[in-house]
Amino acid sequence: MKMKKTKNRMFTVMIVPHSTSRPITLDVSKEFITSLFFIFVGVFAWAGLIIHKQIDYWALKTENRMLAKESEYFAKEMLQVRQMADNLREMDRETRKIIGLKSKKAVIQSGGPTVGELERITKYLTEKKLSITPQEFKQHVFALTSETQELKKSFTESSNFIKNEKVRWNATPCVWPVYGRITCGFGPRIHPIKKYKEIHLAIDIAAERGDPIRAPADGEVILAAWQPGYGKLIVIEHNCGFMTRYGHCSKILVKQGQKVKRGQTIGLIGSTGCATGPHLHYEIWKNGRAQNPKRYLTEAILK
Repeated sequence: MKMKKTKNRMFTVMIVPHSTSRPITLDVSKEFITSLFFIFVGVFAWAGLIIHKQIDYWALKTENRMLAKESEYFAKEMLQVRQMADNLREMDRETRKIIGLKSKKAVIQSGGPTVGELERITKYLTEKKLSITPQEFKQHVFALTSETQELKKSFTESSNFIKNEKVRWNATPCVWPVYGRITCGFGPRIHPIKKYKEIHLAIDIAAERGDPIRAPADGEVILAAWQPGYGKLIVIEHNCGFMTRYGHCSKILVKQGQKVKRGQTIGLIGSTGCATGPHLHYEIWKNGRAQNPKRYLTEAILK
């Protein structure tokens, strides 16, 4: 009975060759076949695991290579942006110095990567031994963003200042309305016709009859008519509180309400009104107070 059970647990494997040789017969047990099956399954499982790990390894290696290139790219970009920000900050300093604005402490001492950090990035770019971490990149971006905002504010302030100065310059009567010899200055004098002492709130500029009178600044004509003493008079209102008057004209070439530009001809030299000869009676007023026109002539301003 025992022999029968043992026999039932055995398998016969016959190998038949293609030649005339005799077939080979192998008797194997069920346990051997089972063991062999598990061995094959284990080998295949192990091989699959190894292949999977190799795939993960090469994928990770490729990803690391790409990350390294991205890190190098961002480091280069960061260095270029840093250098650009430094150049802009220097330009801001020079601009504010030229236009007379005090440098903002926030701009001069603005945040940003330190010299050591910049050297670290430079070393990375040259030797490729270091990398910029996401945290470092975030810090650099935050610092540069803050600095850019400060620079933007500073440039806006400088731009507004320049615009205001342009308006003020265009409104300032700073060129000669007519070229000639000043025959009577600003201040006390003896009236040339009435012979009494007075304060002359203008300068008289001698010129040939018919010479053009040009507006010394942008403005609007608020009066263009005959006035006692002045003769034919032109009055121009400018921005920034300035007003100018031009007396004794022989001819008026502008109308009340007309806009004029600096250098535009507004009238011709004459001797109308209370005058002894052809000349321009030229007044400058600012905020309701008479000014000495000599202070506003170009040569005087540029000194």
